[in-house]
Formats: sequence, structure tokens, C-alpha cells
Amino acid sequence: MNAKDVTASTEYIKVMSVGEPGTGKSILASSFPTPGFVFDFANSIISYKGLDFDYEQYELSPLGWTKFEKDVVRVIKDVKEGKYVSVIVDDLSAMTAVCMERALQLDAKRSATQGPVWNVHYSMVRNLMEGRLKQIMAMSCNIHFIAHLHVIQDQETGNIIGVEPMLTGALPIIIPGYFDEVYYHTTKREGGDTKWLIQTVAMGYNKARSRMSGKLRTLPDLLANDYAEIMAYLTGKKKKEVKQTQTTTQTK
Repeated sequence: MNAKDVTASTEYIKVMSVGEPGTGKSILASSFPTPGFVFDFANSIISYKGLDFDYEQYELSPLGWTKFEKDVVRVIKDVKEGKYVSVIVDDLSAMTAVCMERALQLDAKRSATQGPVWNVHYSMVRNLMEGRLKQIMAMSCNIHFIAHLHVIQDQETGNIIGVEPMLTGALPIIIPGYFDEVYYHTTKREGGDTKWLIQTVAMGYNKARSRMSGKLRTLPDLLANDYAEIMAYLTGKKKKEVKQTQTTTQTK
């Protein structure tokens, strides 16, 4: 094998989307190639209406998690058989809550406030989620994970000191590491309309990145919230605008 043969056209795209509610994360997922499958933890299937996505939904209970584990096994088989070309997890933040219900069922220990024990249940959630998410990431298809944005504030001053995916424990660091593409979502008012945009490079506290964009940075820093738009730039059908640098020459 030779890296010269690797192009955006030969590889499936695997994306993690991070953003506040209403910034178009599920809308981007709905633009992925079909037929697809949605693991719907957040009752977000309305965003996929009229499109060729099969889906399953999961209640906030231990049964919700065990159902998900069975569905992962089935969907792995379906992808291998060519039934789906895209798999969506919508969303990781709600998935964490369902996973915690399963962890609380598996271990009866409780904190002084009858909640989860940090070094017991949160560790279990990490292990349970990592195992299943790695199985999904290994599927030979397009993958899209969605997570809400958690704003980190200084407890004394209230100042914002960072942002990260809304996940448990070390997962906000671990899960993005699985992905070549980590996009942060935002909106912009233009001509009286709201536009959904994705950010592909780190700006401020947002740790977006695109490995597929490569050294040449074929993706714009901000672009339309659509799979076809992403692929148009990655495959070279579209070229981002190059800023002209004006130089002046002084004569003596």
C-alpha cells in the first residue's frame, strides 16, 4: 500500500460533531449518504424525517442500554452485508445518561447523596461506552457521533475557561481522539436568515480539527453544514478562497 493512493474518495468519513442545541448537528448527520442507521438516544429522529434512515430509540433505564448493546451487534452485521453506508449516534451526551443507569444497576454502591460513586460508576460508564463506541468506529461505513457542548467556568469568577463535549470523566478527551474529523457547530445571521455552519479548525476554546483536510487545509475554516459540501472540498471539486496578501515595496 502507498499513501499516494489514499484520497477522500477512497475513505469513509468519520466525524464527531460538538455544539450547543440548535446548531445543526443532527441536520449535518441527516445529510450523510443513505441508507443509514441512527442510534437515537435523544429522540432526535424528527431531524431525519423523510430520509432513508432506520433507527432505534433507547429509554433512560438499564433496559435501554442492554437494548443498545444488542442493536450494535445487529448493525455491525448489517453494515458488513452492505445494508447501511452511514451510522449515526445521536447523541453521546444522552447515551452517557442511559449508560449510567446500567452502571447503577450493575453495582449497588451509592454516594452519601444516593447518587453514583465517582471511582465506581463513572469508571464503569467509561468502560462500557468505550467498548461499544470502538465497535461502531470499526464499522466500514461513514460514522457520525454527536455531542452537546459543555462550557467550563471558573467556580470563583464565573469566567469561561474552556469548552468540551458534554461527556463523563475522561471521555471528553478520549472520544474525540478516535476521530480524524472533529467539527464544532455554530450559527450565523445573514440576510435575515440563520445559517448553520461547521468549524473545522481550532478557534478560541473550540478544539475542532480535520485530518482529512491535510497539510494543504483543503477545507475552509468555516463551511456550510452539509456532507456534500464537505466532500466537495475534500475531493477538490471546490476550492477554498485564498486570501491575497498585499505587499508594498519601498524605494530608496
